[in-house]
Amino acid sequence: MHIDLSQHGLHVAGISPQSRESHQRFSVQHKLSFPLLVDSDKQVIKSYGVNGPLGIGVRRVSFLIDQQQIITTSVQADFRINRHIDWLKDLLDKRR
Repeated sequence: MHIDLSQHGLHVAGISPQSRESHQRFSVQHKLSFPLLVDSDKQVIKSYGVNGPLGIGVRRVSFLIDQQQIITTSVQADFRINRHIDWLKDLLDKRR
């Protein structure tokens, strides 16, 4: 999916508090073609309001951030990754 997104001028990055080593293993296991960023103190996670309930874990949220660094839309689906993919496909369809 990332290759298709980059062809549309969109860039993907993931962020979580796990270690760099954990990110590397996950990236290899899932054959990711985009960077995973480490936020060990959860400063970015908290600033985006995606910290998990009671501060445990992280919510799975996708954001569309424009060139002015404004969040234009987002989707949250903690356990349904396909919802994120469908959301991205809808965004691409609207851009055509």
